[in-house]
Amino acid sequence: NLSEWANFRSFESISGWSGRGGQTNNPYGIDRNPCGSSSGSGAAASANFAAVSLGTETDGSVVCPANANGVVGIKPTVGLTSRAGVVPISHTQDTVGVHGRTVADAAATLGIIQSRTSDGRDAATGGVPLGWQVQGKTRPTNIPTDYTQFLSASGLKGARLGVTRVGLNGFD
Repeated sequence: NLSEWANFRSFESISGWSGRGGQTNNPYGIDRNPCGSSSGSGAAASANFAAVSLGTETDGSVVCPANANGVVGIKPTVGLTSRAGVVPISHTQDTVGVHGRTVADAAATLGIIQSRTSDGRDAATGGVPLGWQVQGKTRPTNIPTDYTQFLSASGLKGARLGVTRVGLNGFD
């Protein structure tokens, strides 16, 4: 179940509600916000209804449900995945992304759903073949097809991470 009209039906609307499917609940607490128009996708992966799920994002609708439901969310660059069949809010921002229970699952799925060729149903997927130039920019020919190759168990070794101890305004 996804938020009706990508949650743009009202400024007071609740994330995860649709007239057809009712209210999506956060698997960690039914009183918690499942967050974003793709809240059902995030909740489904979190509740183990699926290993991975897809959602669409204009401004936070993949990453917000990932955060709220405790899964991995990847919002790809516009054009990396086809939006064929998606009703867009913004042609320059909307993209199809992935929710997964693990980084490896999400990365593998991104490699599977990415557009390797131009999709005539979605101009953002590169109505331009790989290597061709448009407006002085060349579409890269070296786009990875397997994002799991970049995963490393020691990827954060030696990294210094900071934790905010003071609550952010409105998020205490």
